[in-house]
Amino acid sequence: MEHQEYKELLAISALDALDGTDALHLEAHLKTCVECRGEISELRDAAGLLAHAGPMQAPSEDLRARILADVRAEKQSVRPSERLSNVMPIAKPPKSGFTTQWLRIAAILLFVGVGFVLLSMFLVAQREIGKLTREVEIQKTELNREREARMEDQKVLAVIMSRDARTIQLAGTQTAQTARAIFVFDQKSGRAVLMTDGLPMTSTEKAYEVWFIPKGHAPMPGKVFTVDSSGHAMITDQMPSEAMKDAVIAITVEPKSGSAAPTGAIYLASPAS
Repeated sequence: MEHQEYKELLAISALDALDGTDALHLEAHLKTCVECRGEISELRDAAGLLAHAGPMQAPSEDLRARILADVRAEKQSVRPSERLSNVMPIAKPPKSGFTTQWLRIAAILLFVGVGFVLLSMFLVAQREIGKLTREVEIQKTELNREREARMEDQKVLAVIMSRDARTIQLAGTQTAQTARAIFVFDQKSGRAVLMTDGLPMTSTEKAYEVWFIPKGHAPMPGKVFTVDSSGHAMITDQMPSEAMKDAVIAITVEPKSGSAAPTGAIYLASPAS
C-alpha cells in the first residue's frame, strides 16, 4: 500500500470507522510514520470537539420501526443449525457503514466551515469598530477647533468692546500697497487684536510677524501668523507694556518659526507719532 493510500484512511480511522485488514495495515504504518501519526492526532482532536458541538438526538419513530423490522427479518433468516449453535457468529459491518463514514467527515468539514465564518464576522466587526473610532476622533478634533475658535472670538469681542480700547490703523508700504490692517488694544490690560486685509500669501517656509517698536527701544516681537487667499487674518496678542503709550506697529515677512529681530521687508506699519 502506498503512502497516499494510508493518508486517505486517516480521516476514517479518526472517526473509529475503519475495520478489517485496512485497520491492521494502518496501525502498522503509524508505528513507523511520524507525519501520519501527527495528522491522525489532529483529526481525532477535531472529531472530539465535534462530538460536543450539539445535543444528542433520539431516533425518530420511523427510523426505530425500520431498525426493529430489520432485526426481526434477520432472526427469521437464521438456519436452525445456527440457532442451536453455541458459537457466536462474527457480526458483519452494516452495509451503510461507508455512507456513515462520509457523513461524519462532512460533519467535521461543516464544523470547520462554521469556525471560518465566525472568524470572518469577527474580523469585519473589528474593522467597523476601528472605522467608528477614527470617525469619533475626527469629530472630537473638529469640536475642539470650534471651541478654540469661539474662545478666540470672545477674546476679540472683549478687546473691541472694552471702554479702554484704542484703535491704530496700519497702511501698506511699497511692498504691499493695497494691504491694510486695524490694531485694537486695551490700554489697561494690553490685550490686543490685529485684523489684516489684502496681504499676499507667503510661501510655506515663511509667515508674517508682528513687531512693537517703542521709541528708544529695539523692536519687540509679537505673534507669527499667516493669511488666507484674500489676505485676511485675525489674531489676538499681548502688547508689551513698553509699547502701550507710544509705539509703531509693523508687520514683516519672517521664517515660519519667527525671528528675534526683523529680517524681512515691512509690509504694514502704523504712522510714527
